[in-house]
Amino acid sequence: MREKSEIDLWVRVVLWAAMLLIAAALFLLPTEERLIGYAIGIPMLIVILWICFGTYFEFKEDYLYCRCGPFYEKIRYEKIKSVKLSENMLSSMALSRRRIEILQHGKGYIAGTTYISPRNRERFMEELIARCKYLE
Repeated sequence: MREKSEIDLWVRVVLWAAMLLIAAALFLLPTEERLIGYAIGIPMLIVILWICFGTYFEFKEDYLYCRCGPFYEKIRYEKIKSVKLSENMLSSMALSRRRIEILQHGKGYIAGTTYISPRNRERFMEELIARCKYLE
C-alpha cells in the first residue's frame, strides 16, 4: 500500500514561492552569468518539484519505505519501538503538521526518529502498528 504525503497550504506556498523566485532570478541574470545560473537553478527547481510530487510512504514486506524527493529511508518493522500521532515540527519526511512519529530501537532520538505525514494518518498508523511486532 502506497500513501501520498499530505501537504499543508503553508508548505505549498513556501515551495512554490521558492520555485518562482528561482525561475525569476534565472530570467533576470545578466547574459554572461546565465550558464552558471542555469547550472545551479535548474537542479534546485527539479529537487523542489521532486519533493512536492515525490513524497510518499509505502508498506513493503519487511519494512516501511519513506520517500521525500531524493531522500529516502527504509524502516524495518522489527526495529520500530513506538508509533504515535504528533504535531512536532522538527524537520523530517513530513510535509504537514499532522504527522506520525516513528521511534526505532537501537538508535538515538535524532537518528532514530522519523516523522511522516500520510494523507490518511489514522488508517496508515493502524496498518503500521499491525505490522510491528516489538512496540512498547
